[in-house]
Amino acid sequence: MNKFSLYLWPVVAMLLSGPALANHCDVDAAEAQNAVNYATYIEPNVLAAATVLFDDALEACQLEEEQLASAEPGSPMLEPDYVSVGQSMLINVTALVSAP
Repeated sequence: MNKFSLYLWPVVAMLLSGPALANHCDVDAAEAQNAVNYATYIEPNVLAAATVLFDDALEACQLEEEQLASAEPGSPMLEPDYVSVGQSMLINVTALVSAP
């Protein structure tokens, strides 16, 4: 185990204990979690950035759930290919920790 593996465990714990997300962010949150779990090496500054970005993404996803619940029929938010801000942030977490 390398010394940077020790930095991964707090992030893994945070990801596993995060608040439950409604459907629209589930897949992206799971992919971000897997990217962190299976990263062989993450520099401390990248890990810190990913942690903050993940936390902010969860908050954005929760706010978006309220917006989705009150969206009127025909809203772009209800389109199947719509990518919300929270989802985009989670996608960026995955990209950040997966970068070579």
